[in-house]
Parts: sequence; structure tokens; C-alpha cells
Amino acid sequence: MRTRDLLAAAVGGLWRQKARTALTLLGVTVGTTALAFSLALGVGLRAFVENEFTAHREFWWVNVHPPNFGRGDLKEEDIPPDRIAIPDEIPADRRDRLRQRLIDDYRNSHRPTRVTLVTQEHIDRLKRTPDVQDVIAYRVQYAQLTLGEKRGNGLVYAGRLDDFEPTLDSHLLFGRTPDPAAADEATVSEYALYNLGLKTDEQMRAAVGMKLRVVLGVGEFAKAGSVASLLAPGAAQEEMSRTQAEILDKIARQLPQQIDKFDLSEFEKAAVKAVAAARAKPKAGTPLRWADPEYTAAVEVTIVGVTRLPAKKKFDPTDLLGGRAVPANDVLLGPAGEGKLFAQVPEFAALGYPDVGVKVRPGGDLEGVVRAVEESGLESFNGLRFYKSVKREVTLISAGLNLFALISLLVAAIGITNTLFTSVLERTKEIGVWKSVGARDGHILALFLLEGAVIGLVGGLVGLVAAWGLSVPSNGWVIRLIEHQRGEGKLLSDTVFAWPGWLPVGVVLFAAVLTTVAAAYPARRAARVQPVEALRHE
Repeated sequence: MRTRDLLAAAVGGLWRQKARTALTLLGVTVGTTALAFSLALGVGLRAFVENEFTAHREFWWVNVHPPNFGRGDLKEEDIPPDRIAIPDEIPADRRDRLRQRLIDDYRNSHRPTRVTLVTQEHIDRLKRTPDVQDVIAYRVQYAQLTLGEKRGNGLVYAGRLDDFEPTLDSHLLFGRTPDPAAADEATVSEYALYNLGLKTDEQMRAAVGMKLRVVLGVGEFAKAGSVASLLAPGAAQEEMSRTQAEILDKIARQLPQQIDKFDLSEFEKAAVKAVAAARAKPKAGTPLRWADPEYTAAVEVTIVGVTRLPAKKKFDPTDLLGGRAVPANDVLLGPAGEGKLFAQVPEFAALGYPDVGVKVRPGGDLEGVVRAVEESGLESFNGLRFYKSVKREVTLISAGLNLFALISLLVAAIGITNTLFTSVLERTKEIGVWKSVGARDGHILALFLLEGAVIGLVGGLVGLVAAWGLSVPSNGWVIRLIEHQRGEGKLLSDTVFAWPGWLPVGVVLFAAVLTTVAAAYPARRAARVQPVEALRHE
């Protein structure tokens, strides 16, 4: 029998059993639709995640900082024994727990003594790392702010201002950005000005040109708050005017010399003087540590611009990518301003930077840069781990969807086996006739395998078209859902489905192969039918 004759016979056999063939074909179509839909969604979601992450410039930003920065580094043997001693009469297991807690509390209450920062040597090494475009060193410190009589606190950024995202210009309400070469210019956030008593647009606009005093460390009126607490328990130092703070600070500085004038016994006077002596400043020449609270650095700058706060928005994964954000800082100083302010504390320059930003070339070896950071003894914060986690979750979800689709196709394959097995029983006499006129076992086998393949091909094609049709409205719904969850900002991708060339071809061929395999058992049974017995079959 020729292939064309076999194909015609296969189609004719299926056509004679229209209802049964239609139901079997429906099962294959549903399974193929599910498989093609889930594969397109899985491939598309992985491409969507990759594009949404890697297309953002923040993804290629790595924040580098020293290990364990800001945590106590005291060894147990450096802690005074009497501070962590536990009486022997306490049970051993409880004694160990209490002692460990005392050690932790002591470490947390005492500043680090050995601070390792990001040094210039680290920065130079990072600049030589492949795919690193730039290394940006900057400092961020909490500071006391004074504007006229008003006082408050704020976060001060000092360093380069040319690589913010969003750009600094896009966040300006009034004025301009500081000149990088000007040591006495700064922009101030609307929030900082609000806390300093400037609430209306007119007042904030008028702030441009005003002088702002920025003080790091102990502050100019450090003792004023203590005196205010004695006069009015619970009083906040920030609520005092500059004049009030100056007066209270003056009283606090005179207080140790006035102890003898108080109505106290000699014993009480000695106890108070001992407290004052215990809090005295360290001797001249004592090395100052980076984290030591005794330093004071101050600078007076001219406000040249006012920046706005960001609008409230819902969670966006790209917020975790580590880029620098303008709205997070209350005062912005340029490189010259950094030099003028932080040069007052030589230890800052000698010990290095608390953290630096590393710009990686988009499309470059981000993982290699992160590895180079870790090999240099530093730690990093970047979006790579989060990106891998999201992509892994999407892959697992897609694998689960594909598994369910495969189960649907397997159920359809069992239906094909049942359909063709029944067909063999009903067409036994017909098979005998074919064999009596010269058809061999191979022809009969091929005939029923072709029937299975035809069902697979037709069901696969119809299922593929159905999956593509379903993906159109589904894509719009998923994109709207993601945008709703994401909040502000436009997505960079417009689809979560992908149809690479291998997918439609692979799905249809897989369906055809699966149905052909499902037809193998009934086809072999048909091929073994003996002509004489088949002709007697009723």
C-alpha cells in the first residue's frame, strides 16, 4: 500500500467514527492549548523579569560597604569580667544564656573600636575591575541643621551630584543644583525646610539664598538638651530656638563650676563632681576613632535649591536595586562641600568611606563585579540576588503549569489508546479483508499509527491557535494586574507571553509524537490479527 493510500484510509477510518474522533480530538486540543499557553507564559515571564530588572540603570549599581560595619567588634576577653559575671549558684544552662546576653548587650552599647572602611586602595582596585564604569565615593551623615532661629536634624549627603536617579534637576522645586566646585552651596529638601518653619511655597522660594548651618557630631548646643530636660522633663532639643539653646548651653557649661554654691553636703558635692569628671573629654593627642562621638564639624552654606519629596507609591522590586535616590537626603553638598565639611575631621579621610557606589556597564558581568567586591574583603548590596530569586520563582511556577498541561495531554493520550483499541475491535473484519488482498502487518501497523498521528497534528494545530487566542486578552489582564500591584511608573515590557519559533513547532510535534505513541498498542494488536479469524469475525 502506498503512503497516500494509507493516509486516506486513516482519515476515512476516523471520519466514520465522527463523534468518537471529535471527543478524542477535543481532549488533545485542550491538552495542547494548556501546554502551549503555559510554555508561552513561562518563557514570556522570564523575559519580562529579565527586561524589567536589567533595563533599569539601578540594576547595574552596586553599593559597596565594609563587613560588619556599625556592629560592635569587641572580643569577649576585652569586656570587663565583672560586667558579664554570673553567680555560680545559677544553673549552668541558664548561666550560659544570661552570660551570652550580657556579652551581646555590652557589645551593642559600646561603639566599635576597630573600624574598617572602604579605603582609596579599595576604590582603585574596584576601578580596575572589568565592566566597572565608575566608582563614586560619598558620605551620608546625620547632622544638626540651623536656619536663623530654627533648629532641626536631617540627613546630609556629600559627594558627586551628577549620577543620581532620578536626576537631581527633576526633583528641584525652586532654585538650581549646587556647583560641584562651590564648597558653600547646598540644596535642601522641602521636608527639612518644613521642619525649620518654612511651610508655604513663598517661604520655601524665599529660602533660596539663605544661610544654613550644618553641624556633624556632638553639635554646637549638645548640653542644652540636658538642661532643658531638667527644667521641663520631656522637652525636645529641636523645639528650642537658637537663642534659647545658646543660653541653656551657656548654663550647662557653667554648672560644674557652680556645684559648691548648691545646698549640698560635702559628700553629695563630691559625688556630683565625680560624675562630671567621668564624662570629661579625652586627653589631647588621644587618637580619634571614626565612630567616636566626641568630634564636631560645622559648615555654613547658602541654599541654592529646594528638592521635593517623592510621591507615595506601592512596592516596586526595583526599589531594592541599590541606586542612589535624591529624596532620601535632606541636604545635598557637592564634592567641594564634602571636602570643606569632612576635612575638619582628619580621621574621616584617613579611614575611608562608609560605603561607595560602583557603576557596572549595562549588560556587563555584574556577578563577576560582585564576586570581585567579596574577594577584596568588602560586602555589597545589589539587585542580583533579588533578580535571581524572582526568576527562580517564575521558573518554578512555569514548571508547575507545564506539568499540569502534560497531565492533560497524557489523559488525552489514554483516550486515543482507548479510541483506537475500540476501533480495532470494530474493524477486525475490515482488517482481515485488507490482509486477504495483500496488506502486510507493517501496513496495518502504519495505518493505525497514522490515525494517532493525524489526531495529534490536528489537535496540536487547533490547540496552538486556541492558546495564542487566549494569550491576547490574558496578556492585557496580567499587565494591568502587575501595574496595579506595582503602583507608579510605567512598565518597560508590554507582554508577558513569548512565542519563540521553537515553541509552536515543538508543541505540535510533541502532540503528534505523544498521540502516535499512544496508538502503538492498538496498532500492534491490529497488525497481529489473522486474516482467517478476522473474516469469520462478526
